[in-house]
Amino acid sequence: MDPPERWADWALSRTGIYFLNRTKIETGRIEFFDFAARKRTLIGDVEKPAIGLALAPDGRSLLYSRNESEDFSIMLVRNFH
Repeated sequence: MDPPERWADWALSRTGIYFLNRTKIETGRIEFFDFAARKRTLIGDVEKPAIGLALAPDGRSLLYSRNESEDFSIMLVRNFH
């Protein structure tokens, strides 16, 4: 079963679906499935872990989130209200 974050790994267009095809945990490929041709096309390789795809309203740009590091911080905020 795919992890829950995979739900955002696709974006719908008028003519098909862009999706993140994870070939390995560290990498992946952005592909497009054309509804009419019933064919997958490689858009580009993703070299670092990525989560989610979004398509611009004009259909000319794709946006995805990429992890640059595995660093995490816990912050305490006092007197914020």
